[in-house]
Amino acid sequence: MLGRSEPFESVPWFWSDQYDLGLQVVGLPDPAGCTVERRIGRNQFIVFHLGDDGTLLAVSGIGAGSAVAKDIRIAEAMIRRRMRPTRTDLSDSAISLKSLLR
Repeated sequence: MLGRSEPFESVPWFWSDQYDLGLQVVGLPDPAGCTVERRIGRNQFIVFHLGDDGTLLAVSGIGAGSAVAKDIRIAEAMIRRRMRPTRTDLSDSAISLKSLLR
């Protein structure tokens, strides 16, 4: 940007409050890719959007207040690292996303 040869590598991020629910999205999903859902509580969940090769491309989450905020930030780091977590690990809410960064 601005005459530099370095690529712009920021991960897009969006949030919106919808009454008592917070929606957060990070990354850019591939419509042809697959999704994996992780339930984190009653009426709260995260959806992981994977590319054809299993690379994590985007994450969407909805929950009360800021319930999904921490997981979305961790997922942003996973996207920046171009990680390929297993679908089993992503869907299992007993597995901390932070543990997948190690």
